Amino acid sequence: MVLKKLIHNPLFIIGSVIALCFILLILFSPALTPHDPLKINISHILAPPSKEYPFGTDDLGRCILSRFIAGCKTTLGSALIVETAVLFLGILIGLTAGYSGGPADNITVMIIDILLAFPSIILALVIAPLLGAGLKNLMIAMILVYWVEPARIVRSMTQTLREKEFVTAARVSGSGSFKIMRIHILPHILPNMLIFGTLNISSIIISISSLSFIGFGVKPPYPEWGAILTEARAYMQVNPWMLIITIAGVILATTCFQCIGEALQDALNPRISHLGIRKTARKGTRSCF
Repeated sequence: MVLKKLIHNPLFIIGSVIALCFILLILFSPALTPHDPLKINISHILAPPSKEYPFGTDDLGRCILSRFIAGCKTTLGSALIVETAVLFLGILIGLTAGYSGGPADNITVMIIDILLAFPSIILALVIAPLLGAGLKNLMIAMILVYWVEPARIVRSMTQTLREKEFVTAARVSGSGSFKIMRIHILPHILPNMLIFGTLNISSIIISISSLSFIGFGVKPPYPEWGAILTEARAYMQVNPWMLIITIAGVILATTCFQCIGEALQDALNPRISHLGIRKTARKGTRSCF
């Protein structure tokens, strides 16, 4: 039923096609790059688009298309790793705190409230320099910050589910806390976390690119979309292709995950939008959402 809804949803089809293209770029980037993205060619500095260089070259004569493809692997690959770790931590902490209650829950709520009082990207910007420069440390900083929102959602859902009759029955029958959380509560949480993760990865992509843009991510000469944008600023009037193709990549990547997330929302939980708006539809009328 869910698969049928997804197949007939144009948002899912469009988002999946674009996401598949990016996945192919990530998996086969060495074969798809026409030139070495790190190779400097002084004789072709800021060359215009040509058959040899479809999007021209940068200020060091490096192929813009090759650097864009290599940067796609770096940016999107890092975003997927960060989002996976964020969901794992959020689900683990939120589920444990929401079910156990008591001091552990109180401490978790206090930490969540403190971290949610500041924009996540600002906190990542503060933590990243403390860990040191580099993409690995940037990813760690983002994981330490972005787990808060999924943990808050999971904790709230767990507190509601633990009072349900099927959980009470499992507890009375002698099931342990771990078994109840794993078998009876977690399956009800995962669909919502799948939706959240798909929608949230767009924010992760933008955050990684933004922090790399100001120098806290990948260091030159290695390509990453945010770092490429930094390099492109000085030459946007001479050769704007480096700026255009990178911005287009960021927009397409974030848009495709938003489309997939919206489609999953409609298929798995059609009554609630990702903005928290409950969809209502009376008999003979259609919901305006």
